[in-house]
Amino acid sequence: LGQDIWERKYRYENETFDEWINRVSGGNSEIANLIKEKKFLFGGRILANRGLENKGRKISLSNCYVIEPPEDNIESIFDCAKKLARTYSYGGGCGVDISKLSPRGAKVNNAAKETTGSVSFMDLYSMVTGLIGQSGRRVALMLSLSCEHPDLEEFIGIKSDLDRVTKANISIRITDKFMAAVKNKTPFTLSFTRLETGETITKEIDAYETFHKMCEMNWDYAEPGMLFWDRINNWNLLSCDDEFEYAGTNPCAEEPLPAGGSCLLGSFNLAEFACDTGFDFESFKHCVKSSVIALNEVLDEGLPLHPLKEQRESVYDWRQIGLGIFGLADLLIKLGIKYGSPEAIDLCDMIGHTMADMAIKTSAVLAKECGVYPKYKPEAVEQSAFYSKNALGETKELVESFGLRNSQLLTIAPTGSLSTMIGVSGGIEPIFANYYTRKTESLKGHDEYYKVYTPIVKEYMDKHELKDDSELPDYFVTAQTLDYKNRIYMQSIWQSHIDASISSTVNVPNDFTVEQVEGLYMTAWDAGLKGVTIFRDGCKRAGIL
Repeated sequence: LGQDIWERKYRYENETFDEWINRVSGGNSEIANLIKEKKFLFGGRILANRGLENKGRKISLSNCYVIEPPEDNIESIFDCAKKLARTYSYGGGCGVDISKLSPRGAKVNNAAKETTGSVSFMDLYSMVTGLIGQSGRRVALMLSLSCEHPDLEEFIGIKSDLDRVTKANISIRITDKFMAAVKNKTPFTLSFTRLETGETITKEIDAYETFHKMCEMNWDYAEPGMLFWDRINNWNLLSCDDEFEYAGTNPCAEEPLPAGGSCLLGSFNLAEFACDTGFDFESFKHCVKSSVIALNEVLDEGLPLHPLKEQRESVYDWRQIGLGIFGLADLLIKLGIKYGSPEAIDLCDMIGHTMADMAIKTSAVLAKECGVYPKYKPEAVEQSAFYSKNALGETKELVESFGLRNSQLLTIAPTGSLSTMIGVSGGIEPIFANYYTRKTESLKGHDEYYKVYTPIVKEYMDKHELKDDSELPDYFVTAQTLDYKNRIYMQSIWQSHIDASISSTVNVPNDFTVEQVEGLYMTAWDAGLKGVTIFRDGCKRAGIL
């Protein structure tokens, strides 16, 4: 399977493995070695596309973009569709927020007399997403809407029609004010003012009832996800920069970005840093340093390759990179630590803090050599709560002296293809299951079923000569058996060290209740998460990604 992913997604024509390593590392020997050692991998677009612009290909090195939100007029709405099509054709996934579009029934000065509403244009953007192919890779789109928009209830329910908006993930931008109203079971006002006509449309809703409908939809259809927008705005290096504003998130929600924003991804395979004494912090620090440097090299190479002018300008101004992790569940199993336990949370706290401090430090050293990102404001960065928590003394001295090369440094992506290619767990997730059942049509004329064990499980069972997974120790936790609160607390500790966000789908068993879904989202908000969604085993909708 790993070989198949490499050949189908990342290999160019008939290049050898060494030729591929040389191409994607850009001649950086340190990064080439880290890739060979399975300690670090760039995001998929870099692994597939780096260097191919020299062969006449129109490609991007970025996995994710946020398109400027459409304004409330027909020209802007269709301009947005055009920008989506162009970005997809280069290999990038997109996010679009539709909160600026008028709600259903608003007066318009054309033949229609009133608008069909913001939600109606989701079908347009979904259709565009389905039309543009990416050589074997499905295009990805995120559509989001503010929880204060009068079309909120229609947005929540749109995916109950399995034939609508089939090519997009959807999420709601949830405010603390809304969640407080849910908690206190008080009314909440939805409001939209149409600038062209001066008309204001308001609706008063029962906040808890609306939240309950969101949770029912999640239970039944696995969407919409929730983006805790105040946390997104307040926990990053730019939280005190008045000039900066997030416009939306990328398709998997790990990258909140400004209008036209883009981010380059790279991830550490934590499983390869397990050693006899626990976690190899020194080797990890070296890897973080090398990876920040390498992603900045890719950023400079990729700057002229972005499909749209607004993207080239945004990337030039803000220089976002997104370093993250995968293989966390495998690391914990190797160390005999139970996922979600206090010991696991303490270890993740140390790893996360080390990663954040080292990334900020390396960005400061790069600023000394190459200059700060153009929109850098020293006082804004130094006042941010994220910076205060994560930068240690020596790092703060370097930042004060030289500034920062990047406005955004850290994220945790789903890493589905990367982790599967290497045979470890994805992102911050626990292993999904100890095994899956495979069916083959045998030569005897009937179906044969057998267990295929997850690699880390098979490795342990072979080493200890176990006959069945029921004999595994209790630290072999799976998504189906893990208490959701422990899953949320693991994400929370990582989020405290991540300035962007974390792509997070909490997999829950079929018997998980709507009330438990409510508890999960409320716990997530209380724990300071930036975003989360759930996928209940056996629900009505298959996953988009």
